Amino acid sequence: MKIALTADVHLTTQAKHPERYQALANIYQQCGENQVQLLIIAGDLFDQTLANYADFEKLYKTVRPPDLTTVIIPGNHDHLLRPEEFSVDGLIIYSEPIIKPLNDSRKVLFLPYMVNQTMGQAIAPYSEELSGQRWILVGHGDWTAGSNTPDPYEPGVYMPLTRADLQIYQPELVFLGHIHLAQDGKEVFYPGSPCPLNISETGLRRFLTFDTEKGEIESHLIDSPLIYFSERFVVLPVDNDLDCLRKEIKERIQNWNLPPGWKNRVQVRVEIAGTAFSDRKKILGLTKKAFSEYSFYKKEDPNLDGLIHNPDPDRKEISIQAQDWLSQLDWNEEGPSIPSKTQILEAALNIIYRGAK
Repeated sequence: MKIALTADVHLTTQAKHPERYQALANIYQQCGENQVQLLIIAGDLFDQTLANYADFEKLYKTVRPPDLTTVIIPGNHDHLLRPEEFSVDGLIIYSEPIIKPLNDSRKVLFLPYMVNQTMGQAIAPYSEELSGQRWILVGHGDWTAGSNTPDPYEPGVYMPLTRADLQIYQPELVFLGHIHLAQDGKEVFYPGSPCPLNISETGLRRFLTFDTEKGEIESHLIDSPLIYFSERFVVLPVDNDLDCLRKEIKERIQNWNLPPGWKNRVQVRVEIAGTAFSDRKKILGLTKKAFSEYSFYKKEDPNLDGLIHNPDPDRKEISIQAQDWLSQLDWNEEGPSIPSKTQILEAALNIIYRGAK
């Protein structure tokens, strides 16, 4: 059996956010192409509990492969979602926790979002039934041992899952919604949002498939009509600063790994910091030209607020020495509170050129 997993589509209306409907439609299309039997949406299919789901039902009837079953669990945004609000076939909504057989050898615990509960508390009533079984958890909330990045859309902690929960209840795999950034761990996976909601959700979008016979998880690129990137560059006070910046921008764009013909989908936010020998107007012109094939997010020009123009040769020499020292430093950048080498260099340049505060 092959299942597909996505989450955090955050549908509103077709008129307000057609790109989110297009991304979901592409998932359904690829489910048909890849012989998927079950699509699981792990919460926040809707941006909020709606009074009318006609737009979704129209898309569902139009694009769903006839043999594909869709299972939805409510997330924190649509936690009031109930089965009786829909009139289409092949759609299942589990608004309460439930265990279902996935195949002959595995079970799955569907765990919808519950206010003021941890996942460990929600799993506990089912621990005896799951003990000694091969089982998979599908839920919606925060994996506390994961790579959590600040999310302006959803600050705070929601229905957390801890490493202790995994050790106690021993699920084989965990698929979660809520974090919009795709994440792959040893046991815990976030498919991520299929279409970005804001500029903090950068990069190509994906959904996952899981082959229950082979035990294989695969990532599939979503044909999303909207893609965000947010890029920050630190300019160093060297004679060829323009050439260095041009080269770094080119490399950064190449690392986007855009499929052919997708340039018109990109909206990018750009920030330039550091210290330059060249004047700020030249830096701005180069940056706008380098990104001329893409749209700037909200038509914002590159932000140069953190860029200093200072040709002082003594400070230049100190800056080069600081950069050389940092390049040789054995530095582990992992962890949300540990600054990167780039952040350290930027802070050093700020001291060298602006003075310690």
